[in-house]
Amino acid sequence: MPFFYQQNINETRHLAIWSITEPVLFFEKEVNLAVDIQNEERKIQHLAVRLLLKLMMPEADLNKLVMADNGKPYLQGGPFHFSFSHCKGYAAVAVSDTDPIGIDIEIIHPRIVKVAHKFLNDAEKALITTLVEKDQLKQLAFFWAAKEAMYKQHEQLGIDFAKDFNVLQLALGDRGMVAAQILHKGLGKKVNLDFHFGEDYVCVTCITG
Repeated sequence: MPFFYQQNINETRHLAIWSITEPVLFFEKEVNLAVDIQNEERKIQHLAVRLLLKLMMPEADLNKLVMADNGKPYLQGGPFHFSFSHCKGYAAVAVSDTDPIGIDIEIIHPRIVKVAHKFLNDAEKALITTLVEKDQLKQLAFFWAAKEAMYKQHEQLGIDFAKDFNVLQLALGDRGMVAAQILHKGLGKKVNLDFHFGEDYVCVTCITG
């Protein structure tokens, strides 16, 4: 099922999600890259995002894909920006023709509650406490995915997710856009967070403008 979900955020930014049901042999054949990963699930996720990028951008040469010091993949000499994310059962890719972009996809799971103190600031905690327990979990997943996406878009090391990233609104509804701020090193940059809730996941893409 190559494109499980597709969305044009605007004329220059696009995203797609793959629902992973195929075995590792399928991805190895389609991607044709040597991958030194022993864990099969992680290997499939690694290959799935690369195949998804290839389907979205057929001109992409996956052999020129390298990792930056901050862990973000990029194509040597590539004319576009992109971002990868994957979690159990899903792979996601966002592409931008104009400027850096970040994407993250997360399963909505109670384990997020245990690490919420690492990425929420006081204002965000206050927003979430207004909700019933079920909705709190969805919003925690959103905030976590949002800050991961912001980190990938910002492309800088030394980030404190709670202090340096500020999400200004809850993600209400199944799909929408909310405002956020990147405060790292006094930057004060405004960004937008495009979000999409699936049956058991949330996907967030961070864009400027």
